[in-house]
Amino acid sequence: MILQQTRVEQGRSYWERFLQELPTVEDLAAASDTQIKGLWSGLGYYRRADLLHRGAKQIARTGWPQGTKEWLEVPGIGPYTAAALASIVDGEVVPALDGNAFRVYSRLADWSEPIETSRSKAFIYSLALNFVHPKRPGDFNQAVMDLAQALCTPKKPKCNECPVQELCAARSAGSAELRPVKTRTLKVTEQDLHFAVPRRGHQFGLVQRPLGGIWSGLYTLPELATVPPGFTPQVLDHRLSHRKLRVHFYPEFEGSSEPEIWLTREEWSKRGMPQAFVHWLTEFPYI
Repeated sequence: MILQQTRVEQGRSYWERFLQELPTVEDLAAASDTQIKGLWSGLGYYRRADLLHRGAKQIARTGWPQGTKEWLEVPGIGPYTAAALASIVDGEVVPALDGNAFRVYSRLADWSEPIETSRSKAFIYSLALNFVHPKRPGDFNQAVMDLAQALCTPKKPKCNECPVQELCAARSAGSAELRPVKTRTLKVTEQDLHFAVPRRGHQFGLVQRPLGGIWSGLYTLPELATVPPGFTPQVLDHRLSHRKLRVHFYPEFEGSSEPEIWLTREEWSKRGMPQAFVHWLTEFPYI
């Protein structure tokens, strides 16, 4: 769950922190939402923390899944994660296909059709299924992941160092950098957000975000529906996967309503501080 949308070097310390404080799935299931969000704080994509908690509760209640079909029933587990878990943990002969694996297989076959189509996905799945080692499917899928990360990179693949170069049709055709073919581009929306900054000494006045949407269930400064006149904001740009945020903070404006809770910076961080607010506190260290 941590490695969805997150690199290993980023996620490793969070994984170690979770295992130290909540070493079993039963511990994870019994933890409070506040503890989960605190352990996840700074990792981003907080919906994963909610799904991790829900998944742990389901597993603690019904037992560990076995095989792709059962893993898919766990909240937060999609086709790629389910196949990875089924092959690595359960020994099921199934290919684990994410964007990196699609890139490797599309180059092996020199597949020239857009990779997003159902025809392409069916072809790659069939091709990959023929390659997966029948006795070591987990090791094989992890080897494909490593190959994609180390050598079969999106740009300037290291074909001359590749251990399967003799099997690669794209290398033979000189088209490796052209595969996979993509026609769909990521649509990024731009959004302005405005926040009051209630203060009591070293404490911040915070409100809890509604479940769903950006920063689901986390505590943030009170968001403003309208821009307060006569106040100069501190402005930060913050990028999420599908959003480009321009965040405005008004340190001289405390808002018009009483916050739900007052916390110090350290207390706020333990409850799960969104990365945009971490950046704000770092950029404007006036505490």
